[in-house]
Amino acid sequence: MVLESLFSLNTVRENPMNIFILSIIGTVIAVIISHFLNLSGLFLTFLITLCLLPIMIGYIRYEEGRKEYDHFWDYCYSLGFFERHGDLIISYFCMIFGISLVIAGAYFVLPAEANSVIFSDQTKVISQITGEITTGEIFSKILFNNLGVMLVCFVFSLFYSSGAVLLIAWNASVLGVVVGQTAKTMMSMSAIPLLLFSYMPHGVFEFLGYILAGIAGGLLSIALARHKESKRHFNFVLEDSLLLLFIGAVVILVGAGVEVMFV
Repeated sequence: MVLESLFSLNTVRENPMNIFILSIIGTVIAVIISHFLNLSGLFLTFLITLCLLPIMIGYIRYEEGRKEYDHFWDYCYSLGFFERHGDLIISYFCMIFGISLVIAGAYFVLPAEANSVIFSDQTKVISQITGEITTGEIFSKILFNNLGVMLVCFVFSLFYSSGAVLLIAWNASVLGVVVGQTAKTMMSMSAIPLLLFSYMPHGVFEFLGYILAGIAGGLLSIALARHKESKRHFNFVLEDSLLLLFIGAVVILVGAGVEVMFV
C-alpha cells in the first residue's frame, strides 16, 4: 500500500503529527471514492478506517511485542500513568482533527446533491440529535449517548484491539459535517478551523472519553491474550485498563455538562 510506504511505523512513533497528515490524505481519498461511486456516509467511514488501520495495527503490535520483555515491564512500572499512554492519546487526537478538517472542507466545497449522498448517514444523526432533544432532558440524552459510544469503543477494542478506530473516525466525520454545515451557512471556508476549535470545549472531553475507552479495551485484550503466565503483569495491565475506563467515564460526564452550557 502506498500510504504504508510513505508513513512507516517509525515515522509515526517519532512524530504523531504524521498521523494528522495520514488522516488528511486517507480522508481525501475516501471522499473522492465515495463521491464517484455515490457511497453513503457509513461507507465513507469504512474507507477512512481502512486507510488508518494498517498503521494503528502496526502500532499496537509493536507495543505488544515490547511487552514480551521483563525489562520493558520494569520500565512501565517506573512511569507515570499519563507517560505510558500520552503518545497514543495524542496520535488519536491528531487523527480526529485530520478527519474532521477534511470532512468539513469537503462538505463546504461539494454541491448539496453530493453532500446529501456522501454524508447522508451523518446528517441523519445530526438531525436526530438536534430534533428530538428538549431542554429538560438534554443533559441525560447527551450523557447516556456518549457513555454508550464509550462502552462500544471499549468492547470493540476488547475483541479487536484497533476496533475503536472505526467509531472514533465515525464521530470525527459527524463533527466535520456539523462544522461544514455551519461554514456553508456562513459562506466562509476560512472559518472552518475556528469553527472546529469552537466545538473543542466539550468535544475534547467526549473524544478523550472514547479514546481512553478504546485504549482500555486494547490493553485488557492484550492482558487476557498474552500475559496469562504472569499474574503481576496481568494485574498491572488490568488496573491500567480499569483506571482508563473510569477516567473516560468521568471526562464524558464533564463533557456532557460543558456541552449543555454551549447548547
